[in-house]
This record gives sequence, structure tokens and C-alpha cells, in this order.
Amino acid sequence: MVYDSVVIGSGFGGAVASCRLAQAGQRVAILERGRRYPMHSFPRDWGNLSKGWLWREDQGLFDVKPINEMLVVQGAGYGGGSLIYANVHLRPEPSVFARGWPKGYDREALDPYFDLVGYMLDIKPIGAAAGGSLPAKALLMKKVAKALGREDQFFYPNIAVDLGEPGVVHRNKFGVQQSGCNHCGECDVGCNIHAKNTLDHNYLAIAERHGADVRTQCEVLRIAQTPSGYAVTYREHRKGGVLASVEATSVFVCAGAVNSTELLLRCRDEHRTLPRISPRIGHGYSANGDFLALAVCSQEIYKPASGPTITTGIVFSRGEGEDKIWFVLEEGGFPRAVAQLLGLMESRGRLLCGGGDLLRDDIERRVQEAVRNHPGEPGANAAVLLAMGRDRADGQIKLRPIDRGLCVKWNSLANLALYSMEERLCKDVARALGGQLVSSPFWEVLHQPVAVHNLGGCMMSDDPEEGVTDPTGQVYGYENLYVLDGALLPAATGVNPSSTIAAVAERNIEAIIRRLPGKSGWQAPERAAARPIEDPLGRVVIPAGGTALPETQALDLSFTETMKGFFHISHAPLDDYRGAESIGRRVRSSVQFTLTITIPDLDRFISESAHAGVANGRLHVDGITDHEGAEVVNGVFNLFVKESNSRERKMLYALPFVGADGKHYLLDGTKEVFDDPGFDVWSDTTTLFTVIREGHGRSDPVVATGVLHILLPDFLEQLTTFRVGGTDDRREKIAAIGRFGKMFMGDLWDVFARAKLSSLPF
Repeated sequence: MVYDSVVIGSGFGGAVASCRLAQAGQRVAILERGRRYPMHSFPRDWGNLSKGWLWREDQGLFDVKPINEMLVVQGAGYGGGSLIYANVHLRPEPSVFARGWPKGYDREALDPYFDLVGYMLDIKPIGAAAGGSLPAKALLMKKVAKALGREDQFFYPNIAVDLGEPGVVHRNKFGVQQSGCNHCGECDVGCNIHAKNTLDHNYLAIAERHGADVRTQCEVLRIAQTPSGYAVTYREHRKGGVLASVEATSVFVCAGAVNSTELLLRCRDEHRTLPRISPRIGHGYSANGDFLALAVCSQEIYKPASGPTITTGIVFSRGEGEDKIWFVLEEGGFPRAVAQLLGLMESRGRLLCGGGDLLRDDIERRVQEAVRNHPGEPGANAAVLLAMGRDRADGQIKLRPIDRGLCVKWNSLANLALYSMEERLCKDVARALGGQLVSSPFWEVLHQPVAVHNLGGCMMSDDPEEGVTDPTGQVYGYENLYVLDGALLPAATGVNPSSTIAAVAERNIEAIIRRLPGKSGWQAPERAAARPIEDPLGRVVIPAGGTALPETQALDLSFTETMKGFFHISHAPLDDYRGAESIGRRVRSSVQFTLTITIPDLDRFISESAHAGVANGRLHVDGITDHEGAEVVNGVFNLFVKESNSRERKMLYALPFVGADGKHYLLDGTKEVFDDPGFDVWSDTTTLFTVIREGHGRSDPVVATGVLHILLPDFLEQLTTFRVGGTDDRREKIAAIGRFGKMFMGDLWDVFARAKLSSLPF
């Protein structure tokens, strides 16, 4: 049988597509790699990961992929990520759509589709629960927000949970059996009483009622063009992994951002069945700013096992333009499985003594040993904290060139300002709870984020040169081949993205169906019943200038640098630095400075393009300063400013001082660093080409030219001067210095510095 449409995946994109196509009279086949989960069928053997938990262990519920620079967590089952997500439905701020999105995408245009999704999933705030009572942790988080001065940014999100009489079985408005939430707190490990309004209880149930052919445990491997459309090859796990295929006029790829991108990459580069897919495939990957941590040993009664999993949020918003940091921090429940599957830990063990040298496998082993060695309920007085925000969406999903394995290129450094602010606010919350924060060991040791909200990789765009699909999700170069899930989104949403994925899918599938013969005015049958739903973020108040900074300090770093050299006054030509140095050496015209360079927020410094620090100290220039030299106050140090030539970067020094004649001068120095292999990085990073200007700015007249160097003994002394503030944790200090050093000198940092870190006088 040739279907009208094959839908690959049953998450928030696939469920919407399947439902609407079936309602429009299309012959639809749904291919889902995971299992169906009837009531009381989700795994509950907390001590054995091979019993239904992991995809890699007999096609279990969680697909956990430690992919080099990112730990990716996905759901596998009929209903996709809705089976294990925390039910939260929020809408991105209007400003999210201002950059990167195709024309026609904004909040005003999408709000009717958000309302439709809200109707289908019956979303409402936790306060609508039967009896009107709030979980203890929801009340406690409101108290915490007030204590932190963030009451105006506190909110109760809309959640897709049946808040009727607890445990009472009934039929929902689509005729599917569900129960009222009994507040067990197990939303994110599969709700065994079906109190979650997961996609199999609404969209997918409607699709099946309209004749959709559902094939579970069928993992798609390949898509190929045929004269009449496409052939989709898949592996049937229920039949021992045999291969089968199905044909259709249209194919909708909705396997989740990472899996959809991987599938199309393999079709282009490995199977070569879709060779015209855009070179942009894989680009624009976003982890949606996910940051996961654990507040442990809370002195307050938190009751982490009471549900639903997420009931509250706090918005953080500060800055403007590209440097704006925006995220939402939500509390979470803590079933035992979350600790085991996501690598969280109790603080009592700290697990990571000497962790700087651990590999990922070592971390996983130690975490699982800790779970086994702590019987009973882990985290009895602990809170999961989940932040998500607007990262730069500058990652790339790709296949490794030799073994064709999947990898994610993720620039954690470029996103450190966001992660750092999220971590600092999490520490504030943990402290307000009377506990302390324990980050995921993958973040603490490897600085590897845990991503549960993967987006991008098949970005839509108005321009075929910039995106993989057009604004409706149709793949450029392939008619009737669509992407309709989170892979489509061109930017982070900054909030839980499920509602956005579904709303975009509703918008696009409506446009696609309207292209069919006789369907020009088609709309979803439920559209008439949907009513505007208030977005709780609309009530959040952001003060002028942004929300307050966290009370927890940023990590600051300082070090002392000494450079020495020679110069020549009135040398010509001005750019003949080596010539000026040679003459200065001959006539003994020396210049030197000793500076303390301070970086107030290390992670922001690494992330931002200017990489600016503050320089203070003393400078001596023969014939311009007196014998004691001159004081440098609030000089500027810029590490690695990129030139138009991507292989060249510059370190800039702007050091103001007052000469012996009372005039203002500026030492204007540049280190030119070329991205070449070999030992020349030592010369590049220790050689400062210098002009001295009379005045305050870099356009003022030049009075002298020369070159300064860091001598090896001075550099080795410099290594002993590094100091890190904002934490008393020795491991954090060493890791912070290592991050700066790697950026500063690359591999040579390991050659010269790593052995000295353990002896620093912290």
C-alpha cells in the first residue's frame, strides 16, 4: 500500500502532523521507534537500568546519548518526549522571534496556534487542581522567590496534567481513559496512572480514530526518493531487527531535533539517497540553555516526591541585544530514576575527588555506584533545579568523518555567560532552601551541559542558502519532504519548548493541508472550541535595567603579568616595530610594565566577543616616565579580538599613564596570534607590538614604537599569581584557571601550566 503520508516520530511535531493529516482524509502511517505504554506499564525497577529504562538496553524509555560536547537526553515511546517531560507549557517572549525566524513568525501570528495546542492538551496552572491546594514545594518556592527579592518574577506555569479528582479514572474530552493526578511526582519517568495529558491521549488518539496506521518499535534508517514520492526503510525491533519499508507521497520527519537531523545527514552523506540536502544541515543546534542541578540537604520541608514535577518558575532577564541574558528557573521533583539516569548525586559523597582527570565513563560509574550504595529514597530533602534560556544556537550536529558516528559541536565557552548566571541563581535558591547546590558531574568536571530540550539542526529559513527547509518545513530541493519538529526551530525559545514546537507544527500542517486539492480553507476541527489562554509570563514584571544579579558572586580571576622590551622615540615608519626594537636595544631605551589583570566575571569574559579585562599596575618608559615609573589605572586588556581573517586574532592592551612631563600617554599594544600549528603560539602570545601615544585614545599621535616580550622566567612566575574569587572550592578554582588558560594558549597551556595548578596557594 502506498500511503499519502508517512510520519516519522510521535512527539510534539509528529503527533500534530498525524492528527491533522488523518482528519483531512489522508492515508497516514506513523512510524515510532519506541513502545506503547498502557496504564501501569512504565518501568519501576529503580535498581536495574536494563529493565525498560534505557533505549540502548532493549529499547527502553530514555535515550541518553553522551555525545562528546553534550549529554543529550530524549524520550523513546509512542507519544515521544511527552511521556517524560515535565508538562510545562509556556510561550516565548515576543522578542525571541525578532531574529533568525522567517517572515510571518511572531507571537501575534502564533498565539491562535498556542491556544489550539492548549485546548488539545488541556493546560492549566497547578492552582486549578481539585481542592485548590498547592504542593508543599510550590509554596516553598514562592517563599524562596520572596526571600530573594524576585517575587515579581515568580509565576505558576500552565501544565498539561489532569488535575481532576486524584486517582479517579474517567474519559477525557477525546474519549481516552485517564486518571486525576495523585501527586506522586513521577511525571518525568512516565505516569503509570495516565494523569499526564500526553500526546497518546489526544492528538494520536484522534489520528488513530481517523484511520492512521501506527507501527511502534519501528526505527527509521533511510529515506529515498521514488518516482511517486518516497520509500522509508525501517528496522522492526519486535521482529528481531528485520528491515521493512513503506512508500508514501509525502514524508514528515518528526523524530526529535537530534534524531531528525541525524537521519537526514545519513541520507545525504552515508546512504546518498538525498544528496541535495542543504549544506546547512546540522547547523543552528541549540540546547535551549538547559542547566540541570540539585539542591541538597535542604532545611525546609520540600517534599520532592510530591507532584506534579514542575509547578513554579522564576524569570531572569538582564542586558540588551546579543548580550542579553534571559532564562527561566523551575523547580522539580526527584524520583530515584532521575538521579540514576541523569547523573545527579548526593552531596555527602561528592563523588568527584580528584575529578579533574576523570573521563565520562568514570563519572557514570561513580554515579551508579553511589546510587547502589545509598539504599532508600535518595534526595529525601532535595530539589531538582532546571534552568533554560536563550543560548546562542550556534552548535552543529554532524557525522564524524571516519566512523560516521554522531557528534555535536557545542561551544560551551560562547554560552558560558548564560550557564554561569543560571548556576549562580541556582546557588541562591539552594542557599535560600538551607542547602547547597550540586551540579551534574558532567558539568562540574567536563563542563558538558545536559540537554533535555534539543532544538535546531534543520532550521527553517526564507533563504535556501541559510536554512534546510522553507518556512513551512518543506526541505529545500525535495518536494513533499518535510521536517516538523524541534529541529525546525532557528533559535532557542528560552522556555520549555514543547508548546512552541506544537504551535509551529499546527501552523505549518494547516498551510500544507491547504495546498491539497479541495482543502484551501481547511482548519483543525477543534479550532472553533479553542479559547485564548493566558500566558503566565505576561504577568511577570521585569524592572527597568533588568532583574537583580544573583547574590552568589561570579567567579573572578586575576593574574600578574610582567613584560619587558625596547623602544625608539619618533621611529619611522610607524609599523616598523622590529626596527624600533633593534635601535632601542642598541641605545638602551627600555620599556617594561607589571600589571595585575582582573576579570570580574570569568565565564562572561570567555563568552563575550570583546574578552575584556581590567589592567592596573606600573609602567616604566625611559625618557617619558620618571625613574619610579607611572601608575596604570583602569587600563583595558582584550584577549583574542578576531580580525576579518578568521585565522588571526589579536590581544590588545590600552594602558593609560601620566608621563614625567605631566602629559597623558597611552601604551597601545597588540599581540598578533595566528592559528598555525606548532610552537609559534608561544612567540605570538608573548610578543607585544607597541606604540606609545600622546593622549588618551588609539587615534592620538604616536611618539614612540617598540616591542615587549614575556620572558620564560617571568611567565613561570606569572603562573604562580593566578587567583580565583567567588568560590572556596579548590576544584572550581583549578577548573576556572584551566578554562582561561586553554583559551589563552591552547595546547601549550597543558605543556607549561597544568602541572603547576595543583601547587597554587589557594
